[in-house]
This record gives sequence, C-alpha cells and structure tokens, in this order.
Amino acid sequence: MRTIIRIATVMILLFFTAESAFSTEKKVITEGISVTSKADAIRQAQRAAVEEGVGVFIHSETESSNYVLQKDKILAKTSGYVTSYKIVEESSKQNDFFVKIEATVSLDKIKDDLMAMKILLESMERPKLMVLVEEDYIDMKKPNMRIAETELNSQLAAKGFELVDKAQVEEVKEQNKARQALAGNLDAASSLGLMFGAQYVIIGKAVAQDVGEAIVGTGMRSVQASLQLKVIQTQSGILLGSVVKNGVSAHISPLTGATVAIKNTVGKATDGYLVDTITNSFQDYLNNGTPLKLHISNVRSFQNYKTITEEIETIKTIVSSKKEGWNKAGGLLVLDLRFKGTSEELAEQIDGRKFGKNKIEVVDFAPDRVDCSFR
Repeated sequence: MRTIIRIATVMILLFFTAESAFSTEKKVITEGISVTSKADAIRQAQRAAVEEGVGVFIHSETESSNYVLQKDKILAKTSGYVTSYKIVEESSKQNDFFVKIEATVSLDKIKDDLMAMKILLESMERPKLMVLVEEDYIDMKKPNMRIAETELNSQLAAKGFELVDKAQVEEVKEQNKARQALAGNLDAASSLGLMFGAQYVIIGKAVAQDVGEAIVGTGMRSVQASLQLKVIQTQSGILLGSVVKNGVSAHISPLTGATVAIKNTVGKATDGYLVDTITNSFQDYLNNGTPLKLHISNVRSFQNYKTITEEIETIKTIVSSKKEGWNKAGGLLVLDLRFKGTSEELAEQIDGRKFGKNKIEVVDFAPDRVDCSFR
C-alpha cells in the first residue's frame, strides 16, 4: 500500500547557514505517517528530518522524473545521516500509524556526500567557476609551477563544479585584465569571468618556502605554505569574501614538501570555505533574486517611462526594480532589477509583452543584462 509521506520536493540546498558554522549537527522534530507499520512511519519521519537538515524547497512545477530518482538516492541514505532519534509522540488507529520524533542529523555527513553535492549543483544549473592563482615557490628554482591552481581545479571538479578550461585560463594570464584581477581589481575579475561564462571567479596567491631542516641532521626540509583566495560573483561584481589558509610539510625534497603543504591548504580552503561561500551565494540569489540590468531603448516620453516601470513591477519573479537612469532625448531607460532566475528567463518573460499600445522586443541578453527595444 502507498505510504503517505509529508515531504516537500525537488530543490535541495545544503544547509550551509550560520548555524552549521558552529555545529555539525542539527536537531529537528518531524512527523511520519504510514499505512504499513510503525517502523515505516519512523522511516518517513527520519526522511523528513534529513530533508529539513539539508533545507528542501518546493518547486513542483520544475520537477523531473530524473531529478526525483536522484533525490531518492540520497534520501535512501537517511539512516546514515540521522545519528540518533527518540519518539516524542505516537499513535495508531487500525492501519494508520503516526509518530513524532526528535532526530539528530549530521550536517557533516550530508555536506561530505558527493551525491548530495551533485544534486545541489544540478539544482544550481551547475555554476561555472574560473580559477586564477598567482604562485610563488621561493628559492625552489621551478618557474611557472601551478600546484595550487591545478589542485583547486581538481578538488572543485571532483565535487561536481564546472570549470573554465585550463588552457583558456593560461591564454589570458598575461593579459592586463588578468594582472589587474590578481592585483585585486574586482571589475577586471568579474569581466574575465563573464568573458568565459563563469558565474564565480576565484582569485588568489599561493606562497611556499623552505624554512630549513625540520629535524637537525635528518635532511628533512620544513616547508611552509600560505594560500589566499577571494571569491567574486561575476554578474554583480560583488566580492563574496576571502580566506587565508596555512600549511606545513616536512620532506627530503623541498618541492615535494611544497606540493603536500599546498594541497593541504587547498583542501582546507575548498571544504572549509569555498563550497559554503558559493552555495550560500546561490541560496541568497534564490531567495532575493539575481541582480540584472534591463536596458530598454526607444522610450521617448515620460508617459511611456511610467507605463514600463509600473508594468515591470507587476512581474512576480521580479523582486525589486529601481531606475538607474532615463534619457528622454536618447530614449534609453536602464533599470536595476532583482530577478528570480537567469537573464535568459527574464528575456523570455518580457519579449513580446504589451505595455499599453506598445510592446517590448528583446534584442540581446548576457549573464548580467537584457537589452530590449520599445516598439
């Protein structure tokens, strides 16, 4: 017989919130109902606890059978994520079984699960990342080493992120824009990311140095490493944050020691900062909308300006709309929007939309803007 399950479906966002920064576990109270058995009702309550632990948001209109199958794979591991539970209420009537439990969910186990990460990234439409790292291996006489950058790409790819091709990154490294980005210019970093279709750019610097013998007389060299990274959201040009991680290694070969130390710092930065920062950024844009600019040409009267701005505000997926500028002589109206979706989705919503006796025609769009003509 079918089990009655109280579960919201489809979009999984890992629960990387302020709470998880201080605790690796989450206690939740959930309910389970079954027409099969009490044990099955408990399983349903545990599934609900895991879903609350990872933060599930309902978007049934976008559900696909393939996605449901993937979601079920991760929820099949419920017993591994629920580390303990106790029944706080239960009842049964004929073949209906009800339980309420207080469950402890391990956020670390969910966060470290590659299947969970894969599903999360698919719900984010697999954001593309661009990694650009300046590296300095002091006194090691090995120019152009790319230990940190290679390891960052490898670890992020292993977690399911899509990355700008390494060869493409190498081609732009000597360009002025790349040098400006590495020097901390956010506009240059954002522009580079948009050039290659990346939603996030990770820039930074890695330094490793042989600081002497680890233990006198052994020949083992002590190598210290430092990695500084910044994350920029390309559409908005916003600096999401920065992190510094340090590592140390001892090896008879300074180069091998540097490789180990750098890989350790990359692991700390990836697991302890980058994944959380990027997924939290996505969750913010899901809740509050993505910043987009709407450029509308041929707006040559104040009445048309009013008609357009008022109509734009009625679109449900537009969280906010603010005029950046309007030039009557030139006829260009620029609006700053917060939109729940991509620029292409906005283009689809407004193309052909009537504004009084006129309508909007989309002429072009990019990740951060939509260009239209008022006809």
